[in-house]
Amino acid sequence: MSSKGIGEIGIVGTAAAIGNTVFHATGVRLRELPLTPDRVLSGLRKRGGSS
Repeated sequence: MSSKGIGEIGIVGTAAAIGNTVFHATGVRLRELPLTPDRVLSGLRKRGGSS
């Protein structure tokens, strides 16, 4: 039926907001979920950041 429950409306953009926060804090853009510390560290290493 493709309708959303009233409780879902507030959480639709949550993952994107957290992803943007990680990007602004670290400079690492993660485009796959879940956003784990291992993925952030891997992204930092790929761009030449500290481990």
